[in-house]
Amino acid sequence: MGNSGFLSREILQIKSYLDSLKPAEKRVAEYVIENSGEVVYSSITNLADQIGVSEATIVKFCQRVGYSGYQELKIKLARNDQQNDDKETIYGAIEPGDSIEKLKDKLLQIYDESLENTHKLIETDLYEEVVAKILAARRLYFFGYGASGIVARDAELKFVRIGLPAIAMTDSHSQKTVASLLEPDDLVLAISDSGRTRELIEVLDILEEIGCQRVAITSQVGSPVSERSEITLLTSSRETPYRGSAIASRIAQLAVIDILFLATALDNHDETTAALQKTREAMQISKEK
Repeated sequence: MGNSGFLSREILQIKSYLDSLKPAEKRVAEYVIENSGEVVYSSITNLADQIGVSEATIVKFCQRVGYSGYQELKIKLARNDQQNDDKETIYGAIEPGDSIEKLKDKLLQIYDESLENTHKLIETDLYEEVVAKILAARRLYFFGYGASGIVARDAELKFVRIGLPAIAMTDSHSQKTVASLLEPDDLVLAISDSGRTRELIEVLDILEEIGCQRVAITSQVGSPVSERSEITLLTSSRETPYRGSAIASRIAQLAVIDILFLATALDNHDETTAALQKTREAMQISKEK
């Protein structure tokens, strides 16, 4: 794989399961991520000896991350690895002492990686299914905390402008209160990069019990948030050392929201056009006053 931050879809998929794998399976995953070129030419026996696990563990790992077995994984790795050979991480990690010139180059590189890798994880049929749910929902809710809460607010502003009943909620107490009152024809989009935010997991347990529709936007497909959702839209991000800023994950989440927003707007074109015209007129009146 080299040092490139631009990864194949297969490696991105494996990375999205890392936190949910058993220790032995995780060793297999980490080896495959770092040595995918070698794995393509290795038998399952040789790979098991190299990693120090059983052949059965390798088969279970393959099945856990979405493949029928080792042979299918090898075929997919061989097909996709070549697509990334010409991509390089040009600027490296952000470090103390970087000038603004270096910082902007490195940051935009991180954005590029995050968006391109997220692009590779997009499953069109899942997005179409979510858009259909958005259009049919009685009410639309976006739940998130911290940086993901900012993304939820952005989503609310977008969908409200095209006339849909969208609400962003970023407070645990309010989320639980509202969640207990939702109905099966309401739709909640739960936004969490790690997929392990305790408060969000608790809210999803409430929603699952009452049968409310649930969609996860996360980078971890095997996470508790993903497992408690009916559909998972995957993102990919490489965070800076300043993890609390959630720079890369936020840009990937915003891209997912924008795709859903634009697809919904296009599917509902006449109503969208009328709603946007009304909001523009309202803003114009406000300015004139």
